[in-house]
Amino acid sequence: MPLFLPRQGRCNTAFLRLMVCVLFLPCFLLMEAALPAADIYLAAVAFIYSAMLFLLPRVNDFLTVIIPIPLLADFALITLFIIYNSKYVYPLAGLYLLPVIALSFQARPFYTFLGTLAASSLYLAITTHKGLPLLPCIVQIMVFFITAFFTQFLVNFVHNSYFQQANQDTLTKIHNRRYFNHILSRMVRTRVPFSLILLDVDNFKLLNDTQGHHHGDYVLKVIASILKECTRGSDVVARYGGDEFAVILPQSGKDTAKTIAERIRNNVLTNPKLLVYPHISLSLGIASFPEDASNEDDMLKKADEAMYRAKDYGKNYVCVYTPDQ
Repeated sequence: MPLFLPRQGRCNTAFLRLMVCVLFLPCFLLMEAALPAADIYLAAVAFIYSAMLFLLPRVNDFLTVIIPIPLLADFALITLFIIYNSKYVYPLAGLYLLPVIALSFQARPFYTFLGTLAASSLYLAITTHKGLPLLPCIVQIMVFFITAFFTQFLVNFVHNSYFQQANQDTLTKIHNRRYFNHILSRMVRTRVPFSLILLDVDNFKLLNDTQGHHHGDYVLKVIASILKECTRGSDVVARYGGDEFAVILPQSGKDTAKTIAERIRNNVLTNPKLLVYPHISLSLGIASFPEDASNEDDMLKKADEAMYRAKDYGKNYVCVYTPDQ
């Protein structure tokens, strides 16, 4: 997960910052007939700075590469507004919620806590320095923390819901091909050794044709649960196609992969839920990276060749890819 906001999040924050300036600054400048010159200068700087970050997103991106400079500038400008306007300390302190909420959208508790603590400390220091009552300040600080962590909770909830919908197979409740492709590509790109098992359900078309698709769906769900039971927490189990599944085994050689594949094959044959389907079995093919292939396409091709070699051996078989195939 990125340390700071992704580009889309930064653009939304820039727009929100500009809208706050557009809606707030005119009202602020009209509150009194003669505002101090410092307030007018601060308002001008805040508007120019907000407009620049919104109109020049590349500048916004550049300033956020290492540390979130725009958010630090937000804290500084809000603090200066409060310092130069003793009569409006409490309402102006509500502006701290802008950078606090922006930090919450990172969904990283430490940075959310750090930013909220910074806003609270600045606000408390100003209130104490000006000799203002502490009770309203403490209540607002509580609001800062409640808002920050509630926003982060919502962001996490939406992210997890989206992730599940985008990457989970709706029938079997395991990962779908999209997620499988993503992990496979990442493993190859980062040069992490792994083995790949591709498996196909034998005689599945016959089952669908003779007993109906609802029986076929049931068999697929049972096989998916067997795959999860027979693999490790670090392994990636996915539905690859209609009746095909795939398992990525990180840091595993062919011997380990064959042991797991045999365990899966035997569990399908002996699972009580599948005994009523005597013709159902699995053909499994295994290939390893980087031993057998240098990219994801070749990995899939080699594992697929091994799987179809298992079919040629009479089905219900585990075949490990070898170069002479």
